[in-house]
Amino acid sequence: MSRPSLAALLMGTALLPLSAAAQPILLDEITLTATADRPGQIAPSPEQIEDARTGSLEDVFRAEPSVSVSSGIAIAERVFVNGIDEQQLSVTVDGAAQNNRMFHHTGTNMIDPALLKAARVDPGVAPADAGFAALGGSIAYETKSALDLLEDGRDMGGRVTLGYGDNGGTGTAAVTLFGRRGPVDAMIYAKRATGDAYEDGNGRTVPFTGADLTSQALKLGATFGDWRAELGAIRFQDDALRPYRANFGGTSGLRPVPESRRYALDQSTQTLTIRRTVADGLLDPEIRIARSRSELDTTDLPTPGTVQPDFNNGDADTVSVVVQNRMQVAGFEVTAGVDNYRTAARYEGQVRGIAAAFREDRTTTGVFAQARGAVGDLDVSGGLRHDFSRFTGAGGQEIDTDGTSANVDVSWAATPELTFNGGLSSVFGGTQLASVYELDSPFLLERAYDALNPTRAHNAVLGAEWRRGGTTLGAELFRTRIDDIRKGLVSRDLESEGFRLSARQDWQGGFAALRYSDTDVTLDGAPASSFDLRELGTVPGGMLTLEARHEVMAGLSLGGIVQHAIEEDGRGADVDSDWPGYTVVDVFAEYEPAGLRNVTLRAEVNNLFDRAYADRATYGADFTSVVQQLEPGRSIALTADLRF
Repeated sequence: MSRPSLAALLMGTALLPLSAAAQPILLDEITLTATADRPGQIAPSPEQIEDARTGSLEDVFRAEPSVSVSSGIAIAERVFVNGIDEQQLSVTVDGAAQNNRMFHHTGTNMIDPALLKAARVDPGVAPADAGFAALGGSIAYETKSALDLLEDGRDMGGRVTLGYGDNGGTGTAAVTLFGRRGPVDAMIYAKRATGDAYEDGNGRTVPFTGADLTSQALKLGATFGDWRAELGAIRFQDDALRPYRANFGGTSGLRPVPESRRYALDQSTQTLTIRRTVADGLLDPEIRIARSRSELDTTDLPTPGTVQPDFNNGDADTVSVVVQNRMQVAGFEVTAGVDNYRTAARYEGQVRGIAAAFREDRTTTGVFAQARGAVGDLDVSGGLRHDFSRFTGAGGQEIDTDGTSANVDVSWAATPELTFNGGLSSVFGGTQLASVYELDSPFLLERAYDALNPTRAHNAVLGAEWRRGGTTLGAELFRTRIDDIRKGLVSRDLESEGFRLSARQDWQGGFAALRYSDTDVTLDGAPASSFDLRELGTVPGGMLTLEARHEVMAGLSLGGIVQHAIEEDGRGADVDSDWPGYTVVDVFAEYEPAGLRNVTLRAEVNNLFDRAYADRATYGADFTSVVQQLEPGRSIALTADLRF
């Protein structure tokens, strides 16, 4: 038995005596539990989010095999849900729709986990008020405000977090200040992370992977009578030399390119929300005006033979307005409203000495209603939305489409311990925008877009959950089919189907949770390679995780996560390699000194057995010509968190 496999076994079995000796009690759940609005929804716990405060989205979702995050560096992280790329989901930050279409060699939405209050993933079936084009589901991120951070009885506070990881010598420093005076509250946050290139599990330095991240946030709120207004601004920047193609190290047999180029990524979100805080049953309105923007500039390095190096400037932004009202009708909460999205994709640059500029636009207006409530032993959620969309192509071509989306989700408590749930949805996606860096001269032709059809998705979910005392067992089947998904200037059909199993045991002071997900993704009804699935999906196959945490004494917690990827055959007509399996173990100890309850010290060892591996969602394992971007090898990290 290999050392990683042995560690996985020991982590699970070592906790069983503690479970048996303790009186079982039901604590807050992590995934399909009280933190989720409905069965099937994935919602990382506050502890999981807090554990990732000096990390990235990969750390937030590390224990959930249904959500995979690619790449070893933040700028290239892409989130996949049941094998579907987040470009095919509705993604929001504090309700602001994100424009997550830029470049298949980089990520889409950067999120600083230290800012997160909650993260919710609706795989497949998403509600109508999740926003337009929730084809494969939705992801909603919610960030903290001063009111979330202030301790009872206090009007001012702050937090300083310092972290260091020895692999790459990465240092992190973050400062948060917050307070309130009268009806006004405010929070300001700043973070800086820097470091050198890390080493993989083979002991080799992975070039151009050093951390260079700046994160900033400002939240202002004011409460007047029954109303509250909140203004938020978030910004993330990553500016450094990266691999020429940021998500992998290089290729053989393709056009020769330099080792690196400069990537400058700047993502920002601004949101203004006005809502009523006291509802009277029929009137609980909310108005939200938001803008999200992603700017990515890449610049080739100058050479003796290059007077003007090539460059690419990408700009993707979305301006959204949502007006909605929540009301109580016949025992149901009904959210109804109208939303509008103005989205643009702009490119300008110089490639091989030739200058070019292109742009696509889409304006969509939707009306929606979503009802949630209970009828006897049934919890029911159902909704409708109708969207009118106008697409403008790079050459001024116009395509007008409209369509209706519908969803229903039912949970039935068959017994006090056994619950069944199922959901269906049909989702209209209109004519999709291209990724900014895909825009090219063929898009200018008069009939360039004739082969594109309006995108539509069909989702189905069926599951069951059994609970007794501190034991929870769950199973779920899922299927997503997205017809006429855009790939360049043609339409393709994408399908993801599979199942998810989970088992969790809670006891006094801790828990252990085992989760397994098996997903098969096809394109046009046939097996597909990671190249075919760029910006559409990934090849996750079978993924298993084991998560455990236990408070061994007051203030001291131990725990860890084991990830195991099952070997998968390479699929697709042009592949020449398989997806290797791997087992990775991360462990931690967290301590709050009894005399210093405002201090938290954390030590963790990630990739304990120094495994050389690339995350299953990372591009290229099915091609021997691709140098995959391996994850960091063993890393010892220390974090000190001071609250005042």
